[in-house]
Amino acid sequence: MKAKIVILTPVYNDWKNLTKLLARINIIFKNKIKMNFDLVIVNDCSTETFNYKKLKFKNINKITLISLFKNVGSQRALAIGIKYINKIYKKNYRTIIIDSDGQDNPQGILKMFNIVNKKPNFSVVVNRGQRKEPLWFKVFYEFYNILIKLLTAKNIRFGNFSFLSSRDIKKIFNNSDLWNAFPPTIVNNIKKISYITIDREKRFFGNSKMNFFGLLLHALRVFSVLRFRIIFSSSIYLFFAFYLFYNNKFIIIFYLISIFIFLLNLTNFVMSFSNKNSFINNFKKAKIHRF
Repeated sequence: MKAKIVILTPVYNDWKNLTKLLARINIIFKNKIKMNFDLVIVNDCSTETFNYKKLKFKNINKITLISLFKNVGSQRALAIGIKYINKIYKKNYRTIIIDSDGQDNPQGILKMFNIVNKKPNFSVVVNRGQRKEPLWFKVFYEFYNILIKLLTAKNIRFGNFSFLSSRDIKKIFNNSDLWNAFPPTIVNNIKKISYITIDREKRFFGNSKMNFFGLLLHALRVFSVLRFRIIFSSSIYLFFAFYLFYNNKFIIIFYLISIFIFLLNLTNFVMSFSNKNSFINNFKKAKIHRF
């Protein structure tokens, strides 16, 4: 592959994890891929200090550190990183997006390279296989995926781990939906996608920062990106609910469904309309260092 490779990762106090991850990625690029790469780190307003010289590995050409003035979460940190990459790298490049905590197995990079070599016009996303999170997380995650299928007829089981072409970066870099959630923005805007499945690994060090309310907020942000599909499907569900329950003792079910759908659609549109200015302001205020 002749295209320049840019690796993008968001970090919030995961510097120890990132150092170990980059060491593994460096070995893969040195021994298997046999090329160098650029690294873009989005520091999501970490509270821990770190010596960035520790991130300098042999196969890294240069490192760009984008420091945010407030914590915005990994999805929004990625949006800022994608916008920066589109601004700096004009053509003939590909972007690997990977979480910094070690849960995305870097061996998946080799699988993505193999697909892109066969399908150069495609981007690749990684569906999450077996997970190593607590039971409550797995149950909620499956419920969330079922709800997405019911409301949007889409199966979105991938996260951030992906390999995007420069053409596809241009399709999404300025999309305000990217400020809410990366996976559904990919689904809405990119047609040529290859899917692979890789099991999630345990974090290298420390505990996950995700809790129930964080996962719930992420789910709402995903729904907001898919708002037009949801308003269409929910209208159909309301029609059938009215037909089934109107004028009988179960009419309360129709009212409950109506309230749920109204609140969901209202939340979706409120969240989506507040995105654009926030996206632009956070990008302008970020501090950029190259070394």
